[in-house]
Amino acid sequence: MVASLNGIIFDQVYGDNTGGAEFDTDGDGTATQEDEFVSFTNTTGAPIDVSGWQIWSDASGAGAPDGPQDGLYHTFPPGTVIAPGETLYIINEISGTPPAWAQEASEGGTESGAGGTNTNFLSEGDASNSESVALVDPSTGDFLVFNMESSSSDFSEFDGGSTGSNPGLAGFPGSNMIAEIGGASVREDQDAGFSYQYNATTDSYEYNTVYVACFAADTWIDTPDGRRQITHLRPGDLVLTQDNGPQPVSLLLHYCLRLDQPATAHLRPIAIKPGSLGSSLPDRPLTLSPQHRVLRTLPGGQEVLCPAKGLLDHPGIRVKRGLKRIGYFHLLLPRHEVIFANGLPVESLFLGDYGLRRVHPGLRIALEQIWQPDATHAPARPFVGASAMRRIAATSPFPAL
Repeated sequence: MVASLNGIIFDQVYGDNTGGAEFDTDGDGTATQEDEFVSFTNTTGAPIDVSGWQIWSDASGAGAPDGPQDGLYHTFPPGTVIAPGETLYIINEISGTPPAWAQEASEGGTESGAGGTNTNFLSEGDASNSESVALVDPSTGDFLVFNMESSSSDFSEFDGGSTGSNPGLAGFPGSNMIAEIGGASVREDQDAGFSYQYNATTDSYEYNTVYVACFAADTWIDTPDGRRQITHLRPGDLVLTQDNGPQPVSLLLHYCLRLDQPATAHLRPIAIKPGSLGSSLPDRPLTLSPQHRVLRTLPGGQEVLCPAKGLLDHPGIRVKRGLKRIGYFHLLLPRHEVIFANGLPVESLFLGDYGLRRVHPGLRIALEQIWQPDATHAPARPFVGASAMRRIAATSPFPAL
């Protein structure tokens, strides 16, 4: 069981938002280091008042445009209550009024740009440097640490009532460390667009990209009124589905991904030439993210959905390597559907429990508000992984679409 402080656990730690797949967490139109965050979840069946609790960051690495936050990061204001199962995000800086699901860090940065007065929530240091964050209840001295360095964190020296020797943590109120959670050691340049995320299925933390399957901007989607470029669709517009006729667009979001970083090399898009899949489809070039699933009929006749990266053995399907940046679009319908992109049957956005935990908080909250629980867990077709699809393709020819 993952350690908690009176039932509150670390949910996600997103400490780097520069140099890669940056996210605009607060939705102000600009993705900067001020969009970094840490979140906490109430795992109990009762509300928990965390008023006066504090978050401390201990970071000493280098390489980011701004200095790391080293010391007190946030004090929860009076009246802060986390409901059962609720997740609360503490974001470095929020432009405008904070949403109900978030608070602005009381000691965080300001929206001043790289090299300004803002701070980096956690540094981009290597595993030999301090890189940890603590949640502490000053009234009891109990604290919980999420540690991303290779050895014990500097917070451990405060355990047992010690005054400690770390000058960057002067005034730390913790005296009884409940547990020190060991995240994987940070990398020499922590991957922007990646975060440590709690996975309820495995009851553990994983270091994963904040990324979902999506379409490139030059994709055309079939609608009852003919094809429309995905950039021209809006929520409420109807698109054609294979199983349920015209269905309204629930959400359409834009996402920009840098591809000129080593950390994002595995996220390069897949280009599918016309006629690549044993028929005339797609009928014009199609670009998908590697995880985007395409409808295929197995040799036995069963229809399945497999990731585009599982089709790379087909002639005319390749990884696009020359791009430095790409704009992607997420297309969400009321339920998971097979739709038509450049004539090719593909999936609409599907996340499920695990997928929901991998997207940035603004998108996650929007999805949870829009999608009905029974639709969230119902894939339109069975899923087949990329490696399994390649094995099948190596032994049996596929019927034409």
